[in-house]
Amino acid sequence: MRFVAAQTALLAAVLAAGRGRPLAPRLGTVLLAFGGALAVGGLAALGRSLTPFPEPRDDAELVEHGAYRLVRHPIYGGLLLAATGWSLRRSPRGFAPTALLAVLWTAKARREEELLAKRFPRYRQYVAQTPRRFIPGAI
Repeated sequence: MRFVAAQTALLAAVLAAGRGRPLAPRLGTVLLAFGGALAVGGLAALGRSLTPFPEPRDDAELVEHGAYRLVRHPIYGGLLLAATGWSLRRSPRGFAPTALLAVLWTAKARREEELLAKRFPRYRQYVAQTPRRFIPGAI
């Protein structure tokens, strides 16, 4: 429950950062679009297995298709890219909560991966085949 409350507050802080001097509005737009597409792709692929909590749902299935072929946590990665893009377009004040989101989602992803490995015997093989956690070609 703490993960969900913290990520909600941090996402709200990114959006509420207000207007400032945009640093790179064009790059921000690209990151917003790519991040949004990655996150939406993750949501679509996850389907009924979606939960905001680290623990998989009782009826969850291991998802390895769609955006999950590219990275293990496309929703987090997409939202991090989108939050970075938002901050580049709107205000650098959004970078602080975005950085905190990265820290939070790294911890949450580690916990999720522990639980998924216990639940799905194939999960370790999936991790080996999909080495990127958040962003294709990066981290």
